[in-house]
Amino acid sequence: MQEHADYRTLDERLAEWRTEILTRMDRLDELPVLPTFPRVNLAREAGTTVRVDSFLGTANAHAVGDVYYDLTAPGPTALPFTSEDPDHPVLTELRERFRLEEVAGEGTDVEKAIRLRDWIKSLFPHHIPYRMPEWNALLILDRGSRGVEHFICVHYSVSLVQCCLALGLPARMINLHRGLSDHYRIGDEAVADPPVDEHVVAEVWSSDLDRWVMMDTDFDVHYQRDGVPLSAWEIHEALAADELAKIEPQRGPHSLSFNAYGEQLPDEDDFFATGLPAYYAHVTVLMRNDFLSDTDGPVTMAHLVDDTATPLLWHRGSDNRLQPHLMGPVVVAQPYTDVTPVLTDGNRRTGWASSDAPAEHTVEIALAGPRLLGRAVLHWPEYRLDYHSSGTYRVETRDGDDGAWEPWVEVTSGPETPYSVHDAPARRATHVRLVQPEGGGSDEFPQRLWLTQVELYAP
Repeated sequence: MQEHADYRTLDERLAEWRTEILTRMDRLDELPVLPTFPRVNLAREAGTTVRVDSFLGTANAHAVGDVYYDLTAPGPTALPFTSEDPDHPVLTELRERFRLEEVAGEGTDVEKAIRLRDWIKSLFPHHIPYRMPEWNALLILDRGSRGVEHFICVHYSVSLVQCCLALGLPARMINLHRGLSDHYRIGDEAVADPPVDEHVVAEVWSSDLDRWVMMDTDFDVHYQRDGVPLSAWEIHEALAADELAKIEPQRGPHSLSFNAYGEQLPDEDDFFATGLPAYYAHVTVLMRNDFLSDTDGPVTMAHLVDDTATPLLWHRGSDNRLQPHLMGPVVVAQPYTDVTPVLTDGNRRTGWASSDAPAEHTVEIALAGPRLLGRAVLHWPEYRLDYHSSGTYRVETRDGDDGAWEPWVEVTSGPETPYSVHDAPARRATHVRLVQPEGGGSDEFPQRLWLTQVELYAP
């Protein structure tokens, strides 16, 4: 096989692009007229599946204490949380420009958070945005208050979290799902069976109460039970135990019931008593709030699991690199599976990452059938101006479901590179496995196997 600096000629890449476009446009009858080339990415054939050992972007937690803890005193099994730099200049400008200390006033942490929540909701109404702006409260509050841009629940929550951080109050983002499904029609999320639409709220740490308290800025409300403000997970527990009658909505002055398009709903009392709490069927905590310092890094989504909240998978198993300027999928989660399409979908703007557990990590590709292989191409992610290519790994093949894994490619001191092209002896295979031993990752993330695409070619 002839070597090429980009391992594919311009004509080959153009043909691949044309094939992709015609397929998406359902113009399959035009495919035969395209020029053909000997090198076809066998990993992208229909019927190929990819299984991985773990996901950095998804963590299904069975222990509440691994997610709900004082960030200053995490337990030994707590999922790591990355906090924003309290001296970040955006937080400073946010605090000074909007006089947040005056807005929050005096009192307990919860009282301050409520005043901030009420104030943010007063600045602009809920409307579907034309785009998804960066997660920057300074931008959101400025453009929203001037009426030049529309925002939804996630932007209200980002704004509250960063306003709290500007005043030294720990806060974080929470994603909620009414249900999970693999089968629904886009646009029918709210009426599917089960409904699979979602909502985003925030939680604020109350040092007075030593607990997390949910704040829903979009609907200007929080909930309490027996006079105690509740976390998102405690609302879930009330829903799961059929005890919603025991929790009370505490609505602010700008609290209204409305649908995703901002249209007001008729029965407000029922909406806040049962309709809105139904979204707490699934509670997921974003395990970082440093979206100002790290605008495009991966996000670990910590989803709590119990008898009613079954495990889920975020963004088809992607590494959840933050792309807030993109609208993204309507529904971001599905029932859990160890299968992910993101490594063979041809899109190098997204990727998959294993967990950071100190262990061996694997990617196993089951081809559409027996294939003769001669080249493997691994694409590595770019993050913070570095390519995070693994230093030590091996590629193995297997012929048949019951065959033994045989070594094909072995790397012991891989350089930093955007992609690695491996020409190897021709071999018939039905399965290909990439194995990274413990500690074989990049210099910055030695325990993480991190890829954007895997390509396989005939000799």
